[in-house]
Amino acid sequence: LPCVDEDGDATCDHADDCVGSYDCAGDCNGDATEDCTGVCNGDTLVDDCGECGGDGISCLPSLISLGSATESTVEVLYSSSSDIGGFQFGLDGATATGASGGAAGDAGFDVTVGSAAILGVSFTGASIPAGEGLLTVLDITPTGEAACLTDVVVSSTSGTGMDFEAGSCAALPCVYDCAGICNGDTTEDCNGDCGGDAAEDCAGVCNGDTVVDDCGECGGDGISCLDSIISF
Repeated sequence: LPCVDEDGDATCDHADDCVGSYDCAGDCNGDATEDCTGVCNGDTLVDDCGECGGDGISCLPSLISLGSATESTVEVLYSSSSDIGGFQFGLDGATATGASGGAAGDAGFDVTVGSAAILGVSFTGASIPAGEGLLTVLDITPTGEAACLTDVVVSSTSGTGMDFEAGSCAALPCVYDCAGICNGDTTEDCNGDCGGDAAEDCAGVCNGDTVVDDCGECGGDGISCLDSIISF
């Protein structure tokens, strides 16, 4: 036994001298431990923020950033240790045409897309709970190779400003046309002029004048399809 069995009951208990130490449950050399609240064998843990019994939110950075993007949409993400009462930001590298979904949609926010900024507010006093995740999804038309947030403004549930930063940008699928416009549709004509109107004729000659006749023949004289008739 890991003790001096003073009472001869073949059990290490408080009547005996433990050779080692008692755990929090009173067992000699046992493995019971206290959790962060001092409860023996309790299950309350310290979260990633170092808070006993915390939910890992209290130390989240205050960020609005961009996530995954396609040629027509981009995710707006948020991270906040406090509830959000409203938000506003600008967008570079793309033109926003709409917004939907995310935590803003779940909270019933009215998200307005303007020419200068995207604004999210609640007219019922609702708020976006502290945490992190998808804020909203923007419908976009890319104008560059990457979309970035600018002039981020976030307010608390009481309407006071909170210190937020713009996070990472998002790479956009972009193919430049001959005019240098991302995902533009300007093309070169057969003469090599960007946006030009030169076209090939039916013989494949650029700016040529050979045409298809009434018989469907390129460069024809319109005779090949005449009916074979002799009349009086």
